[in-house]
Amino acid sequence: MSSKLKVLNENNEMEEIQVIDFFQLEEYDHEYVLYTKGEKEGSDIVSYVSIIHEVSDDEIQLEAITDEEEAKKVDEKIDQELDLLANE
Repeated sequence: MSSKLKVLNENNEMEEIQVIDFFQLEEYDHEYVLYTKGEKEGSDIVSYVSIIHEVSDDEIQLEAITDEEEAKKVDEKIDQELDLLANE
């Protein structure tokens, strides 16, 4: 089940996102969030993934994934997570 969350985006602006899933990768010391902003591309919902940084108890900042190898592994993990969510 997804939930809404207010976060600081990469431009340091507050925005509301709809969380699809949180996950981690063992080889990286990051927590990631898979989310949407409610945008559609045709009949598909546009989704994003970012690294989460907890700024304070009530403030979370999103960071872009810039490492190509990390991005590839994140994409693989998302495919696995989406398969699990589809089968719930």
